Amino acid sequence: MQTRTALKGFAVVFLMTFVAPLAPSDDASPLRAEAPVSLAKAPELDRAKLFDAVTTRIEERFFDGGKLKSIDWEQRAIETRKAVLAASDDAEAVRLIQAMLGELKTSHTALITPDEYSYYFLVDIVGGQDSVKELIARKFWGAGPFFAGIGAFTREQGGKHFVDAVFEGSPADYGGLKYGDEIVAVDGEPYRPIASFSGKVGSVAVVETRSRSGGDTSKLYIPVAPLRPKHAMSAATIASARVIEHAGKRIGYVHVWGVHDADAFKQALAKIEPTERERKADGSDETPPLDALIVDMRGRVGGTMGAARQMLEALDQRGSYWGETRFSENAQRARRGQRERTDAASMPPFRGRTVLLTNDGTRSAGEIFAQGFRQGGFGPIVGTPTAGAVSAAAAYVVPGDLLLYVAVTGLAFDGKSLEGSGVAPDHRVERPLAYAGGADPVLDAALDLAAKQFTR
Repeated sequence: MQTRTALKGFAVVFLMTFVAPLAPSDDASPLRAEAPVSLAKAPELDRAKLFDAVTTRIEERFFDGGKLKSIDWEQRAIETRKAVLAASDDAEAVRLIQAMLGELKTSHTALITPDEYSYYFLVDIVGGQDSVKELIARKFWGAGPFFAGIGAFTREQGGKHFVDAVFEGSPADYGGLKYGDEIVAVDGEPYRPIASFSGKVGSVAVVETRSRSGGDTSKLYIPVAPLRPKHAMSAATIASARVIEHAGKRIGYVHVWGVHDADAFKQALAKIEPTERERKADGSDETPPLDALIVDMRGRVGGTMGAARQMLEALDQRGSYWGETRFSENAQRARRGQRERTDAASMPPFRGRTVLLTNDGTRSAGEIFAQGFRQGGFGPIVGTPTAGAVSAAAAYVVPGDLLLYVAVTGLAFDGKSLEGSGVAPDHRVERPLAYAGGADPVLDAALDLAAKQFTR
């Protein structure tokens, strides 16, 4: 077994930028020593109340009555309720409810537990409902939704957990954890995505990894931090911005983890391609401009259509992006996809010299961005198809402090729904996960394409 120390180079700067401040009322305050390090204990689960709350909310808010009829929802609910009450334990009861919701085959419709990453992302990004606000105030003690972690996320394959995302600038990034690494154990216990780091904020976790099948394990020592999803994703997007010299071309790169903060995207662009005024002000006007740009939309969550629009505007403010957008709900409404004109100074236009990277983590508002990117003629899309998870949803807290996510509105662009189909790439390139060693053939292909196809 190899041992590597991952603390060198990791500084307080991370805690001041990547992690959300934990002061209850001032988002600009530094991390405080008295910040909570664990979540309040969830209330005891009343299965009958949980099931009834879920089915009632679905019947009230789920937008597609046709799907409810197609699976004979009322009869399925009667059958499932009996099974839930007779389940061997609460975990099995929750799985039965999740399976019933899965029969609707609709994105943004699920029962989510605090043992899942998405619980914290949705509470922070979707929020809104009074029940969610009350949960935040009670469960997170005024700190805002956070979970203890290292800034790396995993996907299970064949009973093993492989790193499928590492936030740039995070403890995991500084610590040397790579895409495709298998996480075997944390602090000597089998790895569990949320539970392995719970209650350990401020400590250093011993993360045991394997980088090749059947190979020896290595130990990384990685600080555990309180991760506020919105802040962490924004900070990672800014930290990701860089210029890659490839085949004689200067190609910018920005990784968008969530489509919720257009300002972070603009800051990232400004790092690699400042405006002419900024270049003259800081004396960098002799630096050659970018030949092309790569926007990596292989993210974790969606966001908002408004943020997607603003990100496209940051690339080029001219023209429309989606044509007619139609919302399918109780009251139909439609609007044109033409942006509202602004007088704000923009980056040099990137329309026609940008490559977009997608995969099944490109979802919801990320897919809306991809659709606008294609229709707006910004450039080719490289990678694999997006998730096909495009609808608007609301989150509700249900008994046991679980989160019920309900699709309340469908979306169509020029008469076409992306739900279930997604956005296909122009150039399909796979990125294998297990023991990949950080390799990224999708980015490599995008760099080759940009270098050959674009020039300023």
